[in-house]
Amino acid sequence: MVRTRAYSMKFILIGTVLLVGVVFAAGKFYLYYKVSDGVDSAVLAMSPYAEIEYGGISSTITGELTVDDLKVKIKGYRDGFSIGRLGIDTPNFLTLLSLSDLAAGTPSASSGAPEYFGFIAEDMRIQTTADYYTDFYEASIKKLAPADIRQRGVQCVGKYGYSPKALKALGYDEIIVSMTVGLRQGESNFITEMKIDAVDMLNLDMNMQIAGNLMSGVASGPYYRPKMSDLTLKITDQSLNARVEKYCTRLGLTPAQILAARLNSLQYRGKLNGIEFDEYVIDPYKEYLAGKSTLIVTAKPREPLDLARIEKYKPSDVPALLNLEAVAQ
Repeated sequence: MVRTRAYSMKFILIGTVLLVGVVFAAGKFYLYYKVSDGVDSAVLAMSPYAEIEYGGISSTITGELTVDDLKVKIKGYRDGFSIGRLGIDTPNFLTLLSLSDLAAGTPSASSGAPEYFGFIAEDMRIQTTADYYTDFYEASIKKLAPADIRQRGVQCVGKYGYSPKALKALGYDEIIVSMTVGLRQGESNFITEMKIDAVDMLNLDMNMQIAGNLMSGVASGPYYRPKMSDLTLKITDQSLNARVEKYCTRLGLTPAQILAARLNSLQYRGKLNGIEFDEYVIDPYKEYLAGKSTLIVTAKPREPLDLARIEKYKPSDVPALLNLEAVAQ
């Protein structure tokens, strides 16, 4: 009797696993054909601007849906770039099915905004000698027309971005980047999380929190102003600092000149955002450049801050307004 019950439980378990497998396979089949039509339409719509090929469409039980092995060639350029996986991340496979119905205009009872939504872009590869990158860099420099662009320190630290020549000198034949962005509503804050991994360059992790319920705020109308309550930015060096130091030295700069060039570049990027960094960021940044692998920058305003207000303040006053600090580890 006990053996009979054991066999019964075994068959029930096997049957359940098989049923789940069949349902999942059917869902993937359904999702593939729903999504493939949309992807093909998007490729066709982009055809006047770019030639796009892709290898397939994948979905996971954890809620990821990606277009795989993309190859893109912008019209008018010889060179192209590739993306290993490009798509979305949701809480689970059922959410994917709900979003598919929503996109098709046939929402189910469970359709709606998911509790979490993310974007995925993995293994993006760009050749540093690509003609479109050269064109983009030269156009941006022409627009900026900076007076110091020919200075050796400006070139080797990438104050205005790295030129193809500088990237080659730094030892990069190819730039390989992966990125994920996640959006979710917490109990009291709307949270944006972003991770960027640039192979053999650096990793960047960002967590930004907007006070309140963002969706309710957006729905309230055009006068809604989101307010940041917290920002953490973590930068981890993956060999870029040492490469920059070596390249600048090869160009004849002294250690003091290299440091001055890097601090000048930092302040330039700060001013683009209306910020003049003070010693609470500059001193840890020096430690980071001197050999510490990680720099963590935090902004914790005493009250949630409308970022649009920053432009009304002197750049030198903004660090205090944001309660901006950094630490090197």
